[in-house]
Amino acid sequence: MRAPILFVVASLALAACGPGDKGTTNAPAETEAAKSAAPSLAQGEVRLEIRDGRVTLSCHEAPRGLVIEKLAREGGFGIVGQIGGEADSQPISLKLEQATMDQVLAAILVGAGYRAQWRFDAEQGRHVLANLELGDLPATSLTAQKPKIGEALRERIRQMRERQQPTEKQRAEAAARREERARTQADALEELRSSNPDMRMEAAAEIEPEGPALRSLLDSLASDADPRVRARVAETLADADGCVASMGLVTATADPDPGVRTAAWRSLEMNCDESMLEGMQPQCARETDGGVRETCTSTLEMCE
Repeated sequence: MRAPILFVVASLALAACGPGDKGTTNAPAETEAAKSAAPSLAQGEVRLEIRDGRVTLSCHEAPRGLVIEKLAREGGFGIVGQIGGEADSQPISLKLEQATMDQVLAAILVGAGYRAQWRFDAEQGRHVLANLELGDLPATSLTAQKPKIGEALRERIRQMRERQQPTEKQRAEAAARREERARTQADALEELRSSNPDMRMEAAAEIEPEGPALRSLLDSLASDADPRVRARVAETLADADGCVASMGLVTATADPDPGVRTAAWRSLEMNCDESMLEGMQPQCARETDGGVRETCTSTLEMCE
């Protein structure tokens, strides 16, 4: 009589990101399965515990079908069909500790055909066994399934790549946004040189503090005649990266206008680190305005 053939057919989701290839995971379980259960177990007794997806199982001369049924109750998966004939009532002895579910199935169902269907449990953050189909599967089922799984995976990858690549419309829209942004920055830089201080204030708020625009902002912070413009520039520099902007703000903490100094200290909260404290602490200690002193003290605490 031909020995039953063991087939494990995982679902597409399992093949993509599941527990692994069931054809290679049964070696550790079979090693444990060869061991005898603890002598303290009575004949036919089954002890089972499942914790965090790991199975600890001990049984001594227990019917294989009974072990599978108890595993299904504790593991929360369904069973379809039977192992078949005497194989269902065949007594088995096992001792497995902290084994994965696929290793346990391979140890219990050695020599028997079965199909394991898995699902991803988001709450537990792992794949769990959903259904177990028992019974011999025709040899053609596995060979027929493999190309289908491979083809489906290739199709999924192709679709993902297509979604990631921008369309012609998306490229055109992105180019239009870049062009509009460049025009807006150019207009704002031009307005920063306006004779109207209100326009300069509005421009300072619209300019992104990066590249060549950063130098224009630092020049305005150091030399604009209107303290409101200098204060607005100091606020804008809170979003700047790099030591050039930080040192410009440190210089502005000595501005003759307390509003500018306050704005500079506040922006330094986002741009300072311990290496700058040596230059900032004396400036804060010399501050005579109470409101500015409170702001610079808070900033120094953030930078330490």
